[in-house]
Amino acid sequence: MHFDHVVFSGGGNRCFWQAGFWSVAAAALNLKPDGVAAVSAGSAVACALFAGTFEQGFLGYKKAIAGNGRNVYLRNLLREQPVFPHGDMYRDAILGSIDASALARLHQGPEIRILMSCPPRWASRPMAIMLGALAFCVDAWEKDAVHTSSGRNIGFKPLYLSVRECATPAELADLIIASSCVPPLTPQATRDGVSLFDGGLVSNVPTEFVGGSGGETLVLLSKRFKALPSVPGRTYVQPSQPIQVGTWDYTDDAALQSTFDLGRRDGETFCGALA
Repeated sequence: MHFDHVVFSGGGNRCFWQAGFWSVAAAALNLKPDGVAAVSAGSAVACALFAGTFEQGFLGYKKAIAGNGRNVYLRNLLREQPVFPHGDMYRDAILGSIDASALARLHQGPEIRILMSCPPRWASRPMAIMLGALAFCVDAWEKDAVHTSSGRNIGFKPLYLSVRECATPAELADLIIASSCVPPLTPQATRDGVSLFDGGLVSNVPTEFVGGSGGETLVLLSKRFKALPSVPGRTYVQPSQPIQVGTWDYTDDAALQSTFDLGRRDGETFCGALA
């Protein structure tokens, strides 16, 4: 089976299921897509996979998670250290897997476009944060919908940027973190003076970017739904069971490994069904 495009949905730590699935399916099916669309943590996973550095990055991330005792450090309210460790740990994980050589390989591979959200022009930064939180709550309520548009309905606009525009690993880290930006868990991302937010606000499964370019598309989800869309030219894959790791839980390295392992098993099942 040939896929011209691959979509990596968002989902925080749940996206390690995608990594497990891809590590099996890509080798078994010789998958070499021409283009990739990714959002939020799915973009971090996609970059590490196509750079060929996922394994070392995953080991480093699990080690950091194992050494982190809490998701909130209230004592830092009176200090200059961050209350939430997520921003620094996320950046360290990205830079731990993408160096200059890895970035060069990404530039030579399939074009990876990463989605982020631009707030309504009329919204101040505090209002944009509040509106984003509202959109995420609505999307969570519509938990059986694969494709959601609450952020778009409120006024958030999509912005796609290519990994090929990043000249340094630090620029790539900025891009991925902007696509995953959820203040106060992460620092506020900006570009040309405009605040940027998690791309999942406008599309947590960004199939629209590859929808008009023809060919077959493999869509990697990061959680289980009651029913998957039936769209010509698209193949949706999802975890075979609910993923137990928390989206923003930076304390449980064992859950990260089990999520990856589930992805591998599901990848083996997928490839076996095609044999």
